[in-house]
Amino acid sequence: MKLSSRSRYGLRICYILAENYPAHVSATVLEKGISVSNKYIEKIMRVLIKEKLVSAERGVSGGYYLVKQPKEVTVGQIVRALEEDMQFIMCVCEGNNCVCPTKSVWQKLYRGINDVLDSITLQNMLDENKNITKSNVCKSEE
Repeated sequence: MKLSSRSRYGLRICYILAENYPAHVSATVLEKGISVSNKYIEKIMRVLIKEKLVSAERGVSGGYYLVKQPKEVTVGQIVRALEEDMQFIMCVCEGNNCVCPTKSVWQKLYRGINDVLDSITLQNMLDENKNITKSNVCKSEE
């Protein structure tokens, strides 16, 4: 399973918002922080706003902000909001009556992935990464 760039950048955006919580962060700051176009950020933000994870405020002191505290937002909420289909095989799809011998393996893997994503909050990420500087960021993520 490969996650889309929307999830990777969306999580990075939410991380920046968590770093600045409860303050607002402008689209320009986000654009510079993750090195993607403003249009792509807007596309990601529309989804996160629709899912009520993020909100926006217009005006001089406006920008994007997390709706909840970083300790209340999980990586799973963010990734599932941005991924069109986390169900990587038909056996894990809701209502599928598959009876193949490998179904339980795929269901355990699917539950395990979601359990891990749901066990990590933005606050956990902030706490784990407090010593990371911009120079330490993976080059593939810039």
